[in-house]
Amino acid sequence: MKKFYLILIGILFSVTMHSQHVFNKGSIFLNLGAGMPYNYGFIPTINFSGEIGVIPTGNIGIVSFGGLTELQFADYDYYYNNSNHTDMKPYFIIGPRASWHLQVFESSQWDVYAGVGFGMAFRGQPYDGYYGSNITGYGEGFVGGRMMFSESFGLFAETGWGSRSFVKFGVTFGM
Repeated sequence: MKKFYLILIGILFSVTMHSQHVFNKGSIFLNLGAGMPYNYGFIPTINFSGEIGVIPTGNIGIVSFGGLTELQFADYDYYYNNSNHTDMKPYFIIGPRASWHLQVFESSQWDVYAGVGFGMAFRGQPYDGYYGSNITGYGEGFVGGRMMFSESFGLFAETGWGSRSFVKFGVTFGM
């Protein structure tokens, strides 16, 4: 059984040494999508992210750096002047992120990645008497993937925690 696993690992590494991958060092990808928010109403988010492949990690992947911008018009419920109110206010986040793209399997169509990000969140005040901060920090963790139809166009999907959406999906463009 031990020989079987050694042979399997050897085959995987030999296949990936000469394989074609969607994401490589110097690759630039831009994502434009919508997301399902995890709080503050059911209005979808609009998100834009981009990344560039920077650090190869041997035969198993590549690290990329980029950023995320996300906008949501959120419902805020609050109690003011002895009555309940609901306001629709914008919520905007922006910040850098880093991803690790798995390249163990040969594929010129699929890209699988996981990453982390952090940044600033800006929100509209829900009412004039609100005494909270409009600017806060945020952190995120995510996993995602791309399915490319050509070298420059495909679809992406991500799920995670920390940004305004727990699920994001949309189109991706390779440069």
